[in-house]
Amino acid sequence: MSKILLVEDDLHLGQQLKELFAANGLNLEIVLSGEDALQLLVGFEYELILMDWDLPGISGLEVCKQYRAGGGQSYIVFLTGHASIEHKEQAFAAGADDYVTKPFDIREVLARMRSIRRRALMYTSETLSVAGVTLNPETRMVSHGDKSVHLTAKESSLLEYLMRHPDRPFNAQKMLNAVWPSESDVSVETVRTWMRYLRIKLESIDCPDYIKTVAGAGYVVEAS
Repeated sequence: MSKILLVEDDLHLGQQLKELFAANGLNLEIVLSGEDALQLLVGFEYELILMDWDLPGISGLEVCKQYRAGGGQSYIVFLTGHASIEHKEQAFAAGADDYVTKPFDIREVLARMRSIRRRALMYTSETLSVAGVTLNPETRMVSHGDKSVHLTAKESSLLEYLMRHPDRPFNAQKMLNAVWPSESDVSVETVRTWMRYLRIKLESIDCPDYIKTVAGAGYVVEAS
């Protein structure tokens, strides 16, 4: 399940978006201030950030600037009442990928998000292939040779993360931060449990050692 962060102090709008996204299989987390957003973005990864401009304390524009300056790569969509060309220019100059002006139909936000995800898939390719194993993140099917198996959402997310970063080991805490919501009441042992499930699935398609464990470093998928 994709992780999306909404930075918005309008609780009613936040709840509407959360329910809409959940109905479409998407996990939306909500924070109410720019400071809270920056704290989360230090330790957790999100596919998409939905950002209001006028926030308590640090503005959405400043959050965007600081996040990009720190190397943040997530897609950023502004949701704001500022409709002027000057505001749009500032947002895009700060690193925004899209801009939606309030008031809007909440379905428009979902449509914009889907459009961004499609563009991302065109860039990264819809399927991932590393060392003879192919994963389709949309269908959650993983294949090797003439064998395929269907993964759960968590199994697919874990495998996708490792395949998008081949030859880089990630420990259980890093995987937890990348795949689970920040407020989840889970531990690194949960990651290890899901990794065992995933390895059983990979073994069923003759890839028992596809995910390796590097002592002191973590899990890794090797490109060759």
